[in-house]
Amino acid sequence: MAALSDTVVPRRAGHEGSAPLNLSGQAVLAAWVISICVHTVAFVGMILLVFPFTPQNKARDLPTARTSIVGPVDSASFVPSPKQDLTRPIEVPLLREQRPVPREFTDLSELTTMKKPELPIIGIGAGGDFDSFRLPMDMGDSAEFFGLGGSARGTRRIVYVVDRSGSMIDSFVFVQAELKRSISALRRSQKFHVIFFNSGPPLENPPGRLVSAIEAHKQQLFEFTDTVIPRGDTKPERALERALSMEPDLMYLLSDGIDFRPSLFQALEAWNKNLRTRIFTIAYLDQTGSELLEKIAREHNGEFKFVSEDDLP
Repeated sequence: MAALSDTVVPRRAGHEGSAPLNLSGQAVLAAWVISICVHTVAFVGMILLVFPFTPQNKARDLPTARTSIVGPVDSASFVPSPKQDLTRPIEVPLLREQRPVPREFTDLSELTTMKKPELPIIGIGAGGDFDSFRLPMDMGDSAEFFGLGGSARGTRRIVYVVDRSGSMIDSFVFVQAELKRSISALRRSQKFHVIFFNSGPPLENPPGRLVSAIEAHKQQLFEFTDTVIPRGDTKPERALERALSMEPDLMYLLSDGIDFRPSLFQALEAWNKNLRTRIFTIAYLDQTGSELLEKIAREHNGEFKFVSEDDLP
């Protein structure tokens, strides 16, 4: 190599040029180096043109979820459910004891259903509140009036039809006392109404309809009864028609003397169709109308009783 540095490349024979071609050894070496670099850069540039270099981005290799909007843009936005944390234990809610909540029942007598005679119900075990349905069960809530009504258990709607004619004036105070006692014994689940009759228009306790046997209504009846004064003749037709129009379960009819009139008996058959109401009759201190009263009770699934002076307190 030391000899190469001092070597002078001779000019080729026949060479024509404006400048002599005299290159030293260092110049040749530099030319080779430059040539190699130029070719290397050119080669790398060609590679980059064919295979462009891009930095690797792993995120671009992952699948991307795409969502398209369907419908108007102003509609409600979709809110995804929160991601469940699988590291936390699952909490199971404690089950509480469920108790039935009683509903407010409608009295079946207020419904437009077919009326049928009272039928005994047998074989119903414990459980359930049947008071709301007015079912004729033997539950001990009978309404007695002068000793009658003990067999009419399970009754819910009761109407008292009481004679207030002039012939009752001497003993009417006992009727008032027994009426108050009977109504005082009624339960809150029962309803009652009282109608006094003579030859004039019937007298009805306010508000003129069946009311629940609560203390306020009972006291209102007591005050009204004290104002009733016996007078006039005995004509129960209008009072009986009015009482049966309320469709009670039980009706009491008390009088000290009703003449036997076939027209009255026939009218009762029309007013008490299908024997919806049981009619209990009482002949009070006089047996003049006992025949008619006893027949009414027998034909309308009721009972009859004659109340004598010995039965009074």
